[in-house]
Amino acid sequence: MKKLRSIQTLRAIAALLVLFYHLSDGGFIAGGSGVDIFFLISGFIMGTVGTRETPRVFLTRRLIRIAPLYWLMTLAMCLASLTGLLANFSFDLYRLTLSFLFVPYADADGHIWPLFVPGWTLNLEMLFYAVFAVALLTPRPLAVASLLLCILVALGLHDWQAAPMIQWTTPMLLEFVLGLGVSRFRHILRPGAALPLFVLSILLLAASAFLTVDPTPYRVVIWGLPACALLASCLSLEEAGRWPQRWLAPLERLGDASYSLYLTHGIVLAAIFKFLPMGILTTLVAVSLALVVAQLSYMLLERPINRFASTLRWAKMPAART
Repeated sequence: MKKLRSIQTLRAIAALLVLFYHLSDGGFIAGGSGVDIFFLISGFIMGTVGTRETPRVFLTRRLIRIAPLYWLMTLAMCLASLTGLLANFSFDLYRLTLSFLFVPYADADGHIWPLFVPGWTLNLEMLFYAVFAVALLTPRPLAVASLLLCILVALGLHDWQAAPMIQWTTPMLLEFVLGLGVSRFRHILRPGAALPLFVLSILLLAASAFLTVDPTPYRVVIWGLPACALLASCLSLEEAGRWPQRWLAPLERLGDASYSLYLTHGIVLAAIFKFLPMGILTTLVAVSLALVVAQLSYMLLERPINRFASTLRWAKMPAART
């Protein structure tokens, strides 16, 4: 599948939203919706290209795409801790192993996240990939994957005490289902309705910035549904030839490095604000440096890893028999 300009732009926007969320120390509540947009995009991409792959190839490609950079960031945090740069960070072999295996656990404060905190979303991504790989064994992978995810969410009605079951039954899994639905039914949306839906989705996401309550228990409704409308409308606008690609070209280019930006920006912000006072100038420096580091991470780490992965036998589809 060729790169969709709208998808690349949305990836950049999602990463920037998370960046500004952390830049504001959670004050910019709407920034949290970046994660939901990522999940919608993931569901859409898997539903579009994943169905063409075998379970082995699917899991290999996704693991290579997600894991190496995340593992490197985790090891970098551990190394910084050993050298005394991170006084409030500690680790042990048990938590490091669970983090590397994408298995949720509760830390000493009761938070269910890995050593490298942004990895909590990757725990859900890898669960989605595992479910989708199982669904690929069936004639109707989209329907089966959606059903299995809904069953997991239904199991979340039970009062689980184990950290994996608490996280693996979160309603946020429904956002992958919505993404799969967009991949299957996006052509139903007519071009004439795409622009009003796009405007409505933007307004709804923007309105969440003024929430005075914690949106987490309702984020599938508050952020997931508007993100679904945003994804569907952007795809429809692009297919109709109405996508403003010239205006959004910088964001499209940033979309390539969105994963690196998502993983590295927290480290950059922490380093900047540890040594520089809060202020407009420091904020501009922090954002600029975060974007530069993300691009370097993409060029020096992500892209070479992806190129190497494309040469691996396990990541290649078997040749058709004649």
